[in-house]
Order: sequence, then structure tokens, then C-alpha cells
Amino acid sequence: MFTDTESEILSSTWALSEQHAQPWLLMVAQILQGKQVSQADPNFKKEVRGYIIDQDGQPIDRNENPNTPINSIGVIEISGPMVKKGSWYRWGAEELVRIAEYFERDPNIIGHIWLLDSGGGSVNAIAPFREFQKKKTKPLIGLADMCASANLYAGVGCDKLVARNNISSMFGSIGVMATLIDYTEYLKAMGIKERLIYASQSSFKHKSYNEALKGKDGAFKKEHLNPLAIQFQEFVKSQRPKLKTDVEGILEGKMFYAEEAQEIGLIDGIMDFEEAVEEVKFLSQVRTYMNN
Repeated sequence: MFTDTESEILSSTWALSEQHAQPWLLMVAQILQGKQVSQADPNFKKEVRGYIIDQDGQPIDRNENPNTPINSIGVIEISGPMVKKGSWYRWGAEELVRIAEYFERDPNIIGHIWLLDSGGGSVNAIAPFREFQKKKTKPLIGLADMCASANLYAGVGCDKLVARNNISSMFGSIGVMATLIDYTEYLKAMGIKERLIYASQSSFKHKSYNEALKGKDGAFKKEHLNPLAIQFQEFVKSQRPKLKTDVEGILEGKMFYAEEAQEIGLIDGIMDFEEAVEEVKFLSQVRTYMNN
């Protein structure tokens, strides 16, 4: 799980991972060819991340059927690097939660399924999911393949967290990390000398970060990483009361495949999509019975 500090650091550099660079390749090629380009292709559409299925688990074509059938279920895909705010090519947590809120308001939708398939992301991507989980009234099943770090943080807040298969599904990485990129040598090689000048009244501004760049990371851990890691651990324990916390590495970042994750109490079971649909219907019936 990346800290907000790391997100700021990464966004301030020119370094892009291959995964993040892919959507920009066409634009870069057009620029190199001397063409005028806009930031977003008007014909570009982000992959669908939220949709509605009927009580049999079949997707509903809203063009053919604008009215939501009774006993429908809202589905949201949370995949790839998790960020708070989306862009023209990537979904953010705030956008996905707005879809979930729409499902919550529709009286013909009885519950939610979140398809979780992410290794995590920025810390600030977690809060929108947690805020929604606190106020929702309909059952929510987290059906996961890769569910690690920030994605697990969001997943354990579901009514039930289950593995989608017992082959590739993995859970864990309960921990916090930051990557600090020191590009001073690169700038030096380019003949650029960077000096940071702080006001006399700002002696603690960026202090732990600058010390960490010099290899002294104690203050950075104490200020940024350790508090978040402890909060993460405590939240998981509060949501998973049967968690076997004595298992080596469980709260320190270790990953577990589905069967072991179930055995140690990190997840509730293993289901395919059809079984998750039936579980939502069952939980919805239980809530209706309890309310009546």
C-alpha cells in the first residue's frame, strides 16, 4: 500500500511504469509526428467498471432495458492500481463509489458484488470505499482474485470477503511502504543543480523526507509509515475477529492463497460468481426478514 507522500513523489517525477505509460503511447506518437493532439481522444471510452445483473446473474443492457428489473444486483470491478481520483483513462475510487451509491439508491437493486483484483495502491484511495461501507444498507460481497494491501483494506469492510477461485486468488500484504526516488545524480549529470531553501519558520517541512533520501529513514517511518501500518493492522483485526494473528507474517505483509487464507480467518470462503450472486440474494432475504 503506497502512502500519500509516495504518490506525491511519484507524480512529481518523469518516471512512468510500463503499465501507466501504455495509455499515453498513441498521444506521444502523434506529438512526435508533429500532429496536434488533445489530452483525451473524444472517441476514447474507459472500460466499464460498473454494471447491473438480473437475479440470474445475467448482465442487463440498459439500452434495451432502461428499467432495472426487480431483485437485480450491482457489480463493480476494482482492479489495477488503486487511486482516489480518476482520469480520462483510469477509474478512481471516488468514481467507483458514485456508481455504488447509485446502486444503493435504486430500489430494485438488492445488493452489491465487488470484483476485487488489485495489488493495492495509494492510501487515499481507501477512504471513499470505507465511507460507503459505513452508510450502505444493502449486502455487499467482495469476490476477489488478487486482494492485497489497499485492496484488502477495502475488501475486509465488505459483509463477506471470499476468493473467486482456489488457484490464483491471493490475500494479504497487510503493510505500508513508500518508494522515494532520488534523482539528484541524474540532474547533476545533466548539469542541473537543485537547491531547496526553506523559511526559517519551516524547519520541519519535508525534514523526514529529506533525511530518508540520505539513508536516515527512522523519522520518515515514525511519522508516515508506522502509524498507517498500525491502523491497517487494527482495522483488519476488527473486521476479521476470527483471524489467527499468531500466524507468522499475517499482519506484517505476507500473502496467502485462498485455502490458507480461509483457514487462518482472513476470508470467509471460496465462491464462483454464480455462488456470490446467490449469497447476495440470501443475505438480502435475511435482512428483509429481520427488518420485518
